[in-house]
Amino acid sequence: MNKSELIKSSLKETKERRKTQTPTVYQLKLQNLNQRDVELLDRLFLEAKWLTNYVVSDIQNRLTPDTWKLKEVEVKVKDNFEKREITHLGSQIKQSIVERIKDNLEGLSESKKKGYKVGKLHFKSEVNSLVLKQYGNTYTIDFKTNKVHIQGIKKEFRVLGLHQIPDNAEVTKGELIKKPSGYYLYVTTFLNAEPDKIKTRKGKVKERYVERFDKPIGIDFGIKDQLTLSNSMKINYEVKESKRLKRLQKQLARKKGYRKGEVKSKNFFKSLNKSKREYGKLSNIKKDIENRVFAFIKSYEKVYMQDENIKGWKSGLFGRNIQHTSIGGITSRLKNNLETLLLLDRFLPTTQTCSNCGHKQKISLSDRVFKCELCGFEIDRDWNSARDMVLFGEKTPLKNLPEDFWEATPVEREATARILESNPYIRVSYISVKQEALSLN
Repeated sequence: MNKSELIKSSLKETKERRKTQTPTVYQLKLQNLNQRDVELLDRLFLEAKWLTNYVVSDIQNRLTPDTWKLKEVEVKVKDNFEKREITHLGSQIKQSIVERIKDNLEGLSESKKKGYKVGKLHFKSEVNSLVLKQYGNTYTIDFKTNKVHIQGIKKEFRVLGLHQIPDNAEVTKGELIKKPSGYYLYVTTFLNAEPDKIKTRKGKVKERYVERFDKPIGIDFGIKDQLTLSNSMKINYEVKESKRLKRLQKQLARKKGYRKGEVKSKNFFKSLNKSKREYGKLSNIKKDIENRVFAFIKSYEKVYMQDENIKGWKSGLFGRNIQHTSIGGITSRLKNNLETLLLLDRFLPTTQTCSNCGHKQKISLSDRVFKCELCGFEIDRDWNSARDMVLFGEKTPLKNLPEDFWEATPVEREATARILESNPYIRVSYISVKQEALSLN
């Protein structure tokens, strides 16, 4: 068997193995960087920008099978062109840059076929991510010394967060990311099964506690209450701009270089970098909320939600509210990563249908309580919608469900406190089932 056949056979085996594995991405931070290390990493991203812009400036002639072999490129400096040597980018990183340009071109071509108006690839003012396509070659990790080696750079960098990766994880590609808060390595791994034990930073091994709820759940997304669940639970969270960020934005607006065409000063870039770091903190808080909500929701046997047009909400009257809550991030995370999710049509009349008797009636947006004209049932509008999602999805008559089906059990409340309420930005409340029952009398 020759080399090409061996590669094909290996790829086929890998594809078959991936079908039964779970992909997981871990974030590692490069630590203890001195000024020389920062300059070295900055040079890496700078050379990536040079190579990208060099190819984009003349794609027809420069996007060839041998582009990754380039060791020198032309860079425009004001009105002149100067030659720059590529000394730090490894061969596989250069290949990844070329492949990314090809992918972008294919994306533009697909959009054009669908009838969208497209332009051409633009030059990059900066490159903040580098794909490390092959573990063991483009980059390697020494788990004993907590260090990572990147192709093209002699020095090894210490990383924080390796304890997250299980011992039996299959490490694959990585991505080096430059953020205002530092440099990060995103490592993609594949797991044969979810680990039942976890490691702490100090190396201690603990049992991984995973809760499972043997019942379906319906989710109603909203503006006033971000998530209303069919088990009478409401989840609210809001991450607004901090006072420091608002102050930095005002400083940035006053500094030279804010308006287009102005020569940017050093103070402008300092304030811009501080502002980016503050935005990064807010983004991390929102990401943590997304992770916690996802971890809680995936504990249920089945999850029902309507395919809401969150983009339309954002472009309408609720843009700022959506921005502060990142509902779009949670919905996309559920759609892309939750295997137990069952999407319902967005035009199903969950808001207009009584979850007690099934009667359908009109209800205005200002009405926060659903009052059934047929059976007299009164219930919170969003809770009624979440309950209807379960009834529509399960196609089960209400009488076949247990009496306490719509209540959060003590185990669910305990999991809520452990997973959600440990984040100070998340507020969880429960609709009183007793009060709802009293409204029937």
